[in-house]
Amino acid sequence: MNNLRLIPGGVKVPIDSSSILKSLGYDFYTISERGVEPELADITFKDLIPEFANASGHAKAVAEKRLYKHQYEAFKALLEGKNVILRSGTGSGKTEAWLVYSIKKGVKTLVLYPTLALANDQINRIRSYAQAVGIPVDAIDAKRREEFYKRGVKGSRLREYMGSLQILITNPAFLLMDLKRYAVGSRSTVLSKVIPKVQLVVVDELDFYSPREIALLLSMIKILKTLSPTDFQIAILTATLGNPEELGVFLTKINGRKTAVIYGKAFKVPNRTFLVLGKNLKQVWNAIRKYKEAVASAPEIGKDVLESLEDFELFKENFYKVLEVLDALGLESPRVELEPTEILEKYLNDEGVTLIFTRSIAKAEELARKLRHKLSEESVDRIATHHHLVSKVLREKIEQGAREGRVKLIFTPRTLAQGIDIGTVIRIVHIGLPDDVREYHQREGRKGRRREISFTESIIFPLSLIHI
Repeated sequence: MNNLRLIPGGVKVPIDSSSILKSLGYDFYTISERGVEPELADITFKDLIPEFANASGHAKAVAEKRLYKHQYEAFKALLEGKNVILRSGTGSGKTEAWLVYSIKKGVKTLVLYPTLALANDQINRIRSYAQAVGIPVDAIDAKRREEFYKRGVKGSRLREYMGSLQILITNPAFLLMDLKRYAVGSRSTVLSKVIPKVQLVVVDELDFYSPREIALLLSMIKILKTLSPTDFQIAILTATLGNPEELGVFLTKINGRKTAVIYGKAFKVPNRTFLVLGKNLKQVWNAIRKYKEAVASAPEIGKDVLESLEDFELFKENFYKVLEVLDALGLESPRVELEPTEILEKYLNDEGVTLIFTRSIAKAEELARKLRHKLSEESVDRIATHHHLVSKVLREKIEQGAREGRVKLIFTPRTLAQGIDIGTVIRIVHIGLPDDVREYHQREGRKGRRREISFTESIIFPLSLIHI
């Protein structure tokens, strides 16, 4: 059965969680947010890079589209030789902002992501754009270096290959180790042909790092500037940075270039947030009063249980005892504790994907296992867990399965919080909130990235109310 409806124009309407919560007897608080439509510039991607018009993949998909205003402002600032700090929401096209400049002007670019494993989608998107215009792009980290070695690409061959790339993607850990080797003249350095030629350094996903890690990252850029003869530009991409102007002053001190701070907004469809408060006891009471005669006819039933079925105030005091009696008599009664899986199973027939974020791998696996036990064999494959203990190959299969509509629910502690664009995500479920607001925004940024989705949902289960 397909519960995701279509309204005129092909807009997909997800399942409305308010009806599910009400039917299961939950109390909840709702907040509705309007959609956001970023301001557009009066220029398309193919106006800047004509090759996109005849390309395939991502390049073809954006060729006719107008740039967002913040993308074009970042492009122009880079064109003017400035550093750029672009603060814009998740899914607002920050990658395209610097990439169009790098492609159009042939700028040798070093791109830093927190980890390449979490940046698969961005890397694939960059490759797709680069392929459209025939420029060389690749990625390197410790694991990929070993893969190069296994293929016989090592030593000077690997250094020459790295130096031939227009866009090289890596992570701070690999760059730090290579800077150390480069500084002491070690022959084992991989980036010796890159460091002297780099013209643009891009730091994406700045929000991923702690303040201490950001300080280390900026120090690395200072060291890179010391070691490189080029006066390279710096582009910082962030969704939530609170003091971009202060960071801009610091960047200007590194390379002497002016720094443009640009603000943008991400496209968002209307969103509904549900804070689940627990079971509605009045509704539970009304549902079980039909058993009054059955309970009264049973032997040795206490007076307090019988009176609780008549008086709601007494029921509130004795509801656990009353429900235990019903269970003992084999009478079906609603659950009182907050039970996420009875809600989550309702989303299995949604065409869109629901991501369930937990506080740990153990909780993700426990919830997934609990839900699987309730389902038929044909429904079990619609559920998956996604974390660093799952192999990269399997994680990629899960992501592809979600894009193709075969996987509906994915339980994850953090690996899907950034860097991966499934596209069909319509709902984020929080099993307990993260410790900081930054991670909450990263989770929320995974959904509602397609215009054909009419609205998205955020479901919050306070951890203190969950019994698992």
